Amino acid sequence: MPEPVHKVVSKNDGYEIREYAGYLVAETTVAGPWKEALNEGFRRLFSYISGNNEGRTKVEMTAPVLQEARTGDMQVVSFIAPASFTLETIPIPKGSRIRIRQVPPFTAAVLRYGGWTDPEKIERKTEELRSMLSRDGRTPIPPFLSAQYNPPWTIPPFRRNEIIVLIR
Repeated sequence: MPEPVHKVVSKNDGYEIREYAGYLVAETTVAGPWKEALNEGFRRLFSYISGNNEGRTKVEMTAPVLQEARTGDMQVVSFIAPASFTLETIPIPKGSRIRIRQVPPFTAAVLRYGGWTDPEKIERKTEELRSMLSRDGRTPIPPFLSAQYNPPWTIPPFRRNEIIVLIR
């Protein structure tokens, strides 16, 4: 599955520094507990890329699925659009639940981990990354994003997850 274009700048003790090219995301905000919000957000976005858009255009699935926890029970779930799309060529969503947003190029710290993920593990891994960045004198620029790369049927030892945060 295609992934966003990036270059590994350095491998540090426990995490990587990556430079990402800019990209487009299709995103939706969902209220509710973590798992339910992730599932509902995924369904909305999958419907959009499957052709439920103004041009009935199918959009190739990419990885990862990004999730950002907002205050309370609000979650933002995002798909990264294939690099072949621009703001002018990406299919227009039907309705207001899906938004298209341009993400400019950025530098991020990325902590990779395997297995299943859940809010507690995301919080634990986020704190690990925050601690490593502090140790190395780097400043994170929230929000911290949870990235999941695999379909649900992938068995835990082969799952790839990441915590991603912009850095100064």
